[in-house]
Amino acid sequence: MARTHTDRRLMKHQLKARRLRCPRFFLQTLFSLLAAGVGVAAKNSAPAASDDRPNIIVVMADDMGFSDIGCYGGEIRTPTIDRLAEDGIRFSQFYNCALCGPSRASLMTGCYPWDVGQAPGTGIFANLSQNCATVMELLKAGGYETCAVGRLDMVTAGNWHAPDSIAECADRFLGSASGGAGNYFKEARGTPWFRDGKKYDRPSGAYSTDLISEFVADVIEGSAESDKPFFIYVSHYAPHWPLQANDEDIAPYRELYGKTERTTLMRARLKRLVEAGLIPDGTTLHDSALNAKPVAGGALAVERMAIHAAMVESIDRSLAATMTALRKAGKADNTLILVLSDNGASHQAGRNRAVPAGVRPGSMETFLCQGPAVAALNNTPFRNYKVSNYEGGIASPLIAWWPRGLKARGRIARHPSHIADITPTCLELANVTYPSQFKGRTLIPLAGQSLLPALKNTDQQEPRVLVWPKAVRDGDWKLVLESKRSPELYQLSQDRNEMQNVAAEFPDRVSKLTQIHAKRFSRR
Repeated sequence: MARTHTDRRLMKHQLKARRLRCPRFFLQTLFSLLAAGVGVAAKNSAPAASDDRPNIIVVMADDMGFSDIGCYGGEIRTPTIDRLAEDGIRFSQFYNCALCGPSRASLMTGCYPWDVGQAPGTGIFANLSQNCATVMELLKAGGYETCAVGRLDMVTAGNWHAPDSIAECADRFLGSASGGAGNYFKEARGTPWFRDGKKYDRPSGAYSTDLISEFVADVIEGSAESDKPFFIYVSHYAPHWPLQANDEDIAPYRELYGKTERTTLMRARLKRLVEAGLIPDGTTLHDSALNAKPVAGGALAVERMAIHAAMVESIDRSLAATMTALRKAGKADNTLILVLSDNGASHQAGRNRAVPAGVRPGSMETFLCQGPAVAALNNTPFRNYKVSNYEGGIASPLIAWWPRGLKARGRIARHPSHIADITPTCLELANVTYPSQFKGRTLIPLAGQSLLPALKNTDQQEPRVLVWPKAVRDGDWKLVLESKRSPELYQLSQDRNEMQNVAAEFPDRVSKLTQIHAKRFSRR
C-alpha cells in the first residue's frame, strides 16, 4: 500500500494534508513469505506473480443499533450501505459480544474473548493474551498488505497501545491506540492519534469520520500499482458517545424527529424489518423498549436522536468515499466488504453533561449520550442494550459485498453466525492456514467458523452453539442468565424478541443449556 504524493482536501473542512513518501513493501513481503518459521504460509506452494486473492475491507461501527441503517429498517439515510446490501448479502442472525473490547478481541482473533484475555473484569482495554494471533498478523505474514484505521484496539496480540507494536502487523495505520473517540473534532485528553508509527496532530475542527475516510481512500488509491491483495480494518468511532456531528448533517434529522414520535418510528422500523424478511412476521415490540425513559425531555431528546442519526450517516458517507477509491484503483470487483457493529446501541448516560448556554448540542464543546429511549429506537425491535446478552445487546447487522465472489445477490443469510467468524472467513479467502504456532506462541483453536458457505449460497450449515457470559444459544434455543431470578429460555424462531419465557415448559432443555454454558464459559 504505497502512499501517494497528492494533496487532497478533507471532506467538508477543506483541510490539506501532505502525504509523506513510504517505501514499497518489498522487504516486508519478502520476510512474510519466509514466515514458515512462524507457522503461517499460503496453502499454495508458489503464489502467482499476480495475486488473485480478494482484497478485504472490514467496516465496524461503534454502538450502532440493529435497525439504524436503511437496509435493516432504519429511517437514517445510508444509500451506500443499502446498495451494498442490494448487490450483496444481509445476515439476519449475526451476533457480536455486546461490548467494545470483547467484540474487537473476538473479531481480531476468531476466538471467544474470555479465552484471549478479555474475560469479564479484566478491563475492555486490556492487551490480548499470548495464546492467539490476530487476523492482521496472520494476513500480513501470508502476503497481504495491511491497514488499520480508527480504533486500533487489539489489532495485534502484542501491546496494541504502542505504535511500534501496531506497526509490526499494520503496514499503514491511523487512529487512537487508547480506545474510544473522546471528541470527534479535536484531540481529547488520553486519546492521542498516531499515523504510521508517529504521533499525529489532528487538524482542529476536522471530523474524525472524515479523517478516517480520507486515509482509507488514500491507502486504496496507493494500492493501484500493487498486485498484492490488501486487508483494511476500518474501526469507526461513530456513533459512540459523545454525540457530536456537523450541524448541517444534524439539521435534516432534527426536523424529522421533531415531528415524529419515537414509538411511531420504532413501529415503522419493525414493519420494514418484517417486510424485508429480516424479522419473523408477528414480532411485537417489548414494553421495556416502548416505555424506555429519555435522559432529558423536549428538544434535547430530539437532538440526541438527530445527532446519532447524523453520525450513522457519516459512516455511510465514508463508505461512499471508499467505493469511489476502489473503482478508481480498479479494485472493486475483487474486494469483499463486510459492514457490522461491535454491539447494540448504548443506553449508558453516566458521562452525559449539561449543554452550556449558547452552545450548539453536538458541537465539540458538548458531551451528550443517547440514554435508554434513544437506544431503544436504535435497537428496534429488540429488548435491552449494549452490554446486555438479550438480543438488543448482541444482535448486529452484517452486510457482505463481493462482486466477483457472491452468488444470489440480494438474499438474506439466516444461519446464526458470530463476530468470531470474521477471522476464519478472511483466512480461508486469503488461502492462509491458521497455525498452531506463531512467533513463538502456541495458539488456541479458533472458535469461529468461516462464512464462506453463506457467501457461496450454501446456507445449510449444521446447528451450532454460541456462547456469551450470560447467555448460550444452541440451534433455535437461547438460554439467558441475565436475571438474578431463574434462567430464561426462548425459542428464537418463534420469539426472536424474547417475549415468552418458556423455561418452565422445558426444564430438561434449560438443564442441558446450563451445562453447556458452564462448560464453554468456564474455559477462561
